[in-house]
Amino acid sequence: MNQPPHPARREDSIGRDVDPSTLSDDTIRRTVILLQQTQALAKVGGWELDCRSNQLFWTEETYRIHETPPGFAPELDTAINFYAPEWVPAISKAVERCAGAGEPFDLELEIVTYTKRKLWVRAAGHAHMEDGKVVRIFGAFQDIDDQKKRELELQEKLAIIEQQRSTIHSMSAPIIQVWDGVLALPVVGQLDEARAADITERLLERVVSLAASQVILDLTGVEAVDDATADHLLRIIRATTLLGAQSIITGVRPAVAQTLVALGADLTKTTVRSNLREAIKAAMKSPSGERPRR
Repeated sequence: MNQPPHPARREDSIGRDVDPSTLSDDTIRRTVILLQQTQALAKVGGWELDCRSNQLFWTEETYRIHETPPGFAPELDTAINFYAPEWVPAISKAVERCAGAGEPFDLELEIVTYTKRKLWVRAAGHAHMEDGKVVRIFGAFQDIDDQKKRELELQEKLAIIEQQRSTIHSMSAPIIQVWDGVLALPVVGQLDEARAADITERLLERVVSLAASQVILDLTGVEAVDDATADHLLRIIRATTLLGAQSIITGVRPAVAQTLVALGADLTKTTVRSNLREAIKAAMKSPSGERPRR
């Protein structure tokens, strides 16, 4: 086997490379100790796989991460089996591709240590080739359990916040089936672009899924509207009409009425009632499930 040449001595502003054969025993000992301490602090170990003999070598930190007892001798199969069952196919495929085609890998996976403790690790490997063939794989192995769990916890909290946000949106404009073919949408507060789009999408889905013929838009909780909000309300009414459902507006306050008139809103095909009770009574007068005639 051809051995790669030792790196030539090179000095620069950062440091220098030296021929290892020129190092004294004391320098080698100090270098090894420094490397071990650095690995322990960073929780990063190293490993090497001889692809010709399938011999596997671990550094001290890699043993520590696996929590193996003294005298434990790692082998490729046993090393792979340290990974949690759901991650074995991923790491096996990565090592196989690296050994076969020299494809590097860098994965975050879970292992089950020798003491049966489950933890997240980062496993990376790259191939060393000679005469066009992969003869060794050198890799790094890092304990990332703490940071990974913090990351997953953050993702979980963000998911909960998003779910709560969605729930709040739904609660602020719940779509209620008050009778066969009759839906009620109480609107409270301001309607911005995002909220209006969300309400419209949910309402139209319910109109189609329930074959609704009447939609009551209850504005009792809306004290005043600006031009943009009024325009959003009119869009909801027009979209509902296009699906063949008649709109009934209720609870319109004077300030809201003035804004709608100022905008020139055409509500001639829209039924208007003073309160939700009257709106429901008007909706129930139509035969259930019938589409209104226009």
